[in-house]
Amino acid sequence: MSSKKIIDEFVVPKCTGKAFKVNKGQKFRVIEHEGKQVAGLIFLNAHNYKEQFMAEFSGGLNYFHPSHMGSHYRLSKLYSKVPYENVMLTVTDNKIGDHFLGPHCTKTMMEIWKAPGHQSCSDNFTNALREFGLALEDIYSPSVFNAFANATINPKGDGTIQIDPPRSEKGDYIEFLAEMDVLVAVSVCPDDQSAMNDHSCKAIKIQISESE
Repeated sequence: MSSKKIIDEFVVPKCTGKAFKVNKGQKFRVIEHEGKQVAGLIFLNAHNYKEQFMAEFSGGLNYFHPSHMGSHYRLSKLYSKVPYENVMLTVTDNKIGDHFLGPHCTKTMMEIWKAPGHQSCSDNFTNALREFGLALEDIYSPSVFNAFANATINPKGDGTIQIDPPRSEKGDYIEFLAEMDVLVAVSVCPDDQSAMNDHSCKAIKIQISESE
């Protein structure tokens, strides 16, 4: 019988970011360390940074697949952008199912929310990617995998985005299997202006494991 071998585990403090590598065949979990906290995720091919996860593209491929293997809110396969179109990761455990494929918070978004100078996910990603010699301008799209985000598009039929507090609680997680060597950048979303993090930012735990 195989058993899970944890090879790394760490807490990313609230309102910060971190980048780390996950090898092909390894799994990693994004865990609610304190509950009701969104984690924005960017994925890149660890050997070719030009190959990056494409959020909306993945949502479409999941939904239109003959098996209807996923949707915009519950992905099964995470694909890289064109012209690559490779499966980068597979979701292997996803009990909550609230994950929003959309933009991360930025300087301009905080200004719109009347919080100029407020820390944003853009700041967190910038700090996280710097360790690997990357800048935010190297990232193809501002749309990311917003784990645990309870946001819906067009709930009233008028094209608006509705943001509600996360339904996830302490200890809940989403688990991914790396289908290639990936560089992961996580932003522990610093948005306390909306209901995105239930108006209170918390830490996120990351756990990387492999099976024996």
